[in-house]
Amino acid sequence: MANSTPIVLERIDHGVIPSNDLGRSFRFWSSFMGGQIGHHTNLTVRGLNREVPMIIFMTVANHRGFGLALQDFRISPNPARRLEGIVWGFEVAADNLDAAAAEAAKQNLRTERESDYPVSSPIKESLFILDPDGNTVELCARKQPSDQAPQAGAVPLRRISHVRIEVTDLDQGRDWYANTFGLVVGEQVPGDEQLTMTVAKSNQLVILRKVDKVADRSTQCYKGPHVDLRSDDASYAEMLSRFNRKETYWGPDPNLIPWHEPDTNTAYGYDPFGNRIQIGVIAKRPMHHGDVARFRT
Repeated sequence: MANSTPIVLERIDHGVIPSNDLGRSFRFWSSFMGGQIGHHTNLTVRGLNREVPMIIFMTVANHRGFGLALQDFRISPNPARRLEGIVWGFEVAADNLDAAAAEAAKQNLRTERESDYPVSSPIKESLFILDPDGNTVELCARKQPSDQAPQAGAVPLRRISHVRIEVTDLDQGRDWYANTFGLVVGEQVPGDEQLTMTVAKSNQLVILRKVDKVADRSTQCYKGPHVDLRSDDASYAEMLSRFNRKETYWGPDPNLIPWHEPDTNTAYGYDPFGNRIQIGVIAKRPMHHGDVARFRT
């Protein structure tokens, strides 16, 4: 049964993705995606010992805190299937993706273009690109574009448009994301065994894709990678109470917290399928956790 107390989710705030080579990965995210570096986190003894992840935080498509997390789990640069793992979708400030496709070709990137979406789809066109670690990045043109000014870069990106998340049960996924975060089923992005849910306030999308087994790059790369969702202040306590798979901090010593969040209004956990989620209050984010963590040993 759905909860009666409404939750207002403000937006998909940022994400952190896994990498086996931060320098190589950052070259892609800075040169093609226009990422502007913010800071490094955990360049410490504990980071070198892989007790905590080394992370590069950037501003990507106007989203501060988008990160690359170094993993000790080997990530294949060649995904076993199409759209494997978490897929981040970014809105391009253009009517079509011709210029983005040309820039991808110029940089010799592996791409796939999809432009036959029906009129009813909130996404008009997509360009799927593999980053050096085999993470899929999706550039898209939206039917109703955001009015946000694009961030400067080789490709003009306005914002995070959506995130594609693998689930093993669409009904369970729909119910959990609706009841926990107040997402609603809206206009559908077409796809087999797929369901599109909407963050009503920002018109960003969470696209659930049914798979037999969620990719290891989502469930095994647990040090750092996550999807961050932000509510308004009034909704946070209720959202926290519904977030029923909160994480206990990982590491060799379960009582050793890898870093201290400057904002107590945040929590980490998992959806029912092993995808890592962070929640927080958008108005109470003076800095990302890495701003404090990077100097800790």
